Amino acid sequence: MRTEFYIARRLSDRREGGKAGVMERVATIATAVSLAVVVVTLSVVMGFKAELNAKISGSVSDVVITAPESRGTLSAAHIKRSEALEQLLDNDNIAYYSAYRAKEGVIKSDDNIVGILLKGVDSLYNTEFFAQSMVEGELPRLTGEPRSKDVILSQSIARKMDVAVGDRIEMVFVDVDGAVLRDRFAISGIYRTGVDALDNTYALTDIRNVARLYDGIEEHITGYEVWLRDGTQRQTVADELNYNLMELYFEEGIITEAFAIDDIFVEIFGWLATHDVNAVVIVVIMIIVALLNMTTALLIIVFERKRMIGELRAIGMRRGSIVKLFVYRALFIIARGVAWGAAIGIALSVVEHLYHVIPLDAEGYLLDAVPAALCWGWWALAIAATVIITLIVMLLPAAFSARISPAETMRYE
Repeated sequence: MRTEFYIARRLSDRREGGKAGVMERVATIATAVSLAVVVVTLSVVMGFKAELNAKISGSVSDVVITAPESRGTLSAAHIKRSEALEQLLDNDNIAYYSAYRAKEGVIKSDDNIVGILLKGVDSLYNTEFFAQSMVEGELPRLTGEPRSKDVILSQSIARKMDVAVGDRIEMVFVDVDGAVLRDRFAISGIYRTGVDALDNTYALTDIRNVARLYDGIEEHITGYEVWLRDGTQRQTVADELNYNLMELYFEEGIITEAFAIDDIFVEIFGWLATHDVNAVVIVVIMIIVALLNMTTALLIIVFERKRMIGELRAIGMRRGSIVKLFVYRALFIIARGVAWGAAIGIALSVVEHLYHVIPLDAEGYLLDAVPAALCWGWWALAIAATVIITLIVMLLPAAFSARISPAETMRYE
């Protein structure tokens, strides 16, 4: 074992009842707290992104194809269901696609009224997201004869309207020419996503029910929803589809445009982007705090060990070996701080991931609980970066130890 490492290990050994100095404890705690904050910050930021991405893409899809004037959202404009267009959607990047028809209206009762977006889908619709979000009842029947009048509502809308599974509700719509349309539906299930922007908006039913509220022509739809395979970039697929849709327009006169949900929910994804900036600021501040404390602690340790340094120099130890000794000393302090910080940060993240301990105001944060992702890759990168950056900076106070003169340290003994 190298002499420098052996001396550094002996100075850091706690097995013989020795206690760490005050500055060593401060440096260890500062490193642990800083890394724990970094780990939790990464977990929460990645959690927000993953949770909102999953919920929005699950309920609205990754890419939406509509009339250009609709820009992926609801409008009076419709497109014609096209076999040629659907053939474009049969490619390796797309997992599912489904036609949909939607119309804005209100749910009306004697005591209350709530705005709603009635979304009609067919049997090709990917119901996995809503199936996982059901808290009561079951999904609406989307096929078969006679046509089902089932609908599912969110838990928040059901509470506002004081209705439950099995109840019948009346919906009121306004036609493009100003005529008032009414229809009655049976509540087959109640869902809850935890995202107010979704829970306060959507009711799901058979696409044929919504077609009746327009002109009854089932070939007329609001658009197509497209779900992508894991790892596929939404904007890239949207751009490729738009290139192919332009060719389809020249060949068959079908006017459509593909929109990634990032362009549809600009406010939400822009808000998520600000979290990246916040995370970077927090990470930088925490690393700076850890570096300042570690630098101060190591300088004080060097001053405390001036006599030892002088003695080692006097018996022939080189300056480079003195530097290595204190680099090893710093590494032992960093190792303890990183071990505690990683353990605390990961434990807090896992608890929040499993039990959603910390609630949120859904109106301000879109989710009703703090999301925490188990981002092991990012955590490993944060731990490695903390160790490497701190060690590099520790070379400065370690190099200072080599400048101490043996004669100067022994003069005052």
